[in-house]
Amino acid sequence: MEKERRKEREFNLRRTEILDQAARIFAAKGFHSATVADIANASGFAIGTLYQFFESKEKLYAAVLTEKLGMMYAETQKAVEDEPELLKKIEVLVTSQFRFVENNTEFCSIFIRGDYLSLSEGSTELRERMIKDYAVYVSFVEGVMRKGIRAGVLKEMEPILMADALMGIINSYASKWLIAAEGQSLMVNVQPVVDIFLGGVRKNAH
Repeated sequence: MEKERRKEREFNLRRTEILDQAARIFAAKGFHSATVADIANASGFAIGTLYQFFESKEKLYAAVLTEKLGMMYAETQKAVEDEPELLKKIEVLVTSQFRFVENNTEFCSIFIRGDYLSLSEGSTELRERMIKDYAVYVSFVEGVMRKGIRAGVLKEMEPILMADALMGIINSYASKWLIAAEGQSLMVNVQPVVDIFLGGVRKNAH
């Protein structure tokens, strides 16, 4: 039993290393210019070994995107759920997403490139998976808004519109910060984003 657990840990560690290196290389070179050999060399594995983990470059690329995004969604949801104060939940959500972007700039740069929109193999499946996962996450954010409305701290508005608006502001700030690639920490924008958003949706906001 212990031997099996050790093998599983080793497998997961190797897989994580491959994904981390793949994210770095895809961000630097783009999907089409990056090669499996590049990723194998950076990971310290033979090409044949890498194919034991991922059957194609497209499958590896899809795993990088969906698993990393899933990690951000899960981390943010937990942080928000752990915060008892309703309005504070919004600040925690913004903080958590911005922190993820700062800690994963190479991965997030992949979205600036937009290669995932033009894959020749499995592009439809990947986009559908990303859309589905994002919709689930936005539904969670909508739930936060709905609770705020019921508690009387947010205006009587469509919660899904609130959620979409907040995500739009967050994504806009994060994208501009990634493109600039220099200057202040993204975290300095947490309070401005929260203020802009709550200025529009908080009940009796001044």
